[in-house]
Amino acid sequence: MHLSITLPLFLVPFAASFSFPPPQHIFSNPPSSSDFKIPTIHESAIQARRILNLETIGTLSTVFPHSSSVEPAENRPSGLEGAPIGLMDYYANCEPQTGNPTILAISIATSFKNVAAGSNITLSLRWHPPDAHLRRYSAANLPRFSLVGHLEELTQLEIEKEGINGCFVKMLGPGCLGTEYMRVVG
Repeated sequence: MHLSITLPLFLVPFAASFSFPPPQHIFSNPPSSSDFKIPTIHESAIQARRILNLETIGTLSTVFPHSSSVEPAENRPSGLEGAPIGLMDYYANCEPQTGNPTILAISIATSFKNVAAGSNITLSLRWHPPDAHLRRYSAANLPRFSLVGHLEELTQLEIEKEGINGCFVKMLGPGCLGTEYMRVVG
């Protein structure tokens, strides 16, 4: 009796291996007969530019600095050194010719404190379908990307020349002025 239970369980892996589909094409496109196609680098860049233009909120990810580089008055909890944190923030595509998103850098925000202490920054964006309130979508199925880089402060001349204040007022409405404008540079 024990052998009869063990034998079928022993054969399950062999039988199951024949019923699985062939391996997925992870880093290359499948044969042309398939409907699935991995986008080229060029197609991915075009899609990323479209998302950059369509969305206004992204996730800024940074890393908490070592406690020795934090001002004592800040009173951060101990043990955060090296821990990543991602927070939503506004951005705008105010410099479309460079492709560098512009961010309202509020000096008291955690992301910008971490950058000031030496952290790199990542801006992660994803596309939200216009009919998302009518249909259910899997977030994992929708286009998304991340820009890894650092922040660069815009000069007053750049702010005036590019119309950065007007770009943000048009996008977010009044009340967003008086902060520092920075761009994410990869």
